[in-house]
Amino acid sequence: MEPRRFAAGFFFKPQAMPPQHYPPTLHLICGLPGAGKTVLAKTIAASTDAFRFEPDEWIRSIWGDEAETEGNQYRDQIEQLQWKIALHALRQSTDVIIEWGTWGRSEREKLRNDAKALGARVKLYCLNAPRELLKQRILNRNHQPGPSDFLIPDPEIEIFLDDCFRQFQPPTAEELASYDEVAWL
Repeated sequence: MEPRRFAAGFFFKPQAMPPQHYPPTLHLICGLPGAGKTVLAKTIAASTDAFRFEPDEWIRSIWGDEAETEGNQYRDQIEQLQWKIALHALRQSTDVIIEWGTWGRSEREKLRNDAKALGARVKLYCLNAPRELLKQRILNRNHQPGPSDFLIPDPEIEIFLDDCFRQFQPPTAEELASYDEVAWL
């Protein structure tokens, strides 16, 4: 294919599009902080070329050092924007990974139902790590944070985890039966 000239003198050499596969898959990751969502999501992305949506990275990228104080208050809006883009990707037969934690049943149901309405398959990954492992991973992350990690002060971890466990709604057998595939990790 011949290069084409566009505005401002830029050249673009058309590439053959990779073959699309049908139907696309929504990879929905359910788990508490420290359960291994990001590691799993990156592994899935590397093996499937799926788009990965994780709000902490966007918040940190947009708000930088103010991410925890200013940016985190926009988490819901970031997730809504990510979902809008994810739905567009699914319509284009591109696999998508949602790495929000999806603690609530109604949130998981909405994501699943929206994706299925587009003809996508939905695979739920349930990350079930014991509380002590979650605590240890959060402590490790605090002392060696990655570029998009949020700090949970060491003295507040127990209270934070109490709150997480109070809010978390584990998938029921009835809910699990509504997915195309379920993986417990």
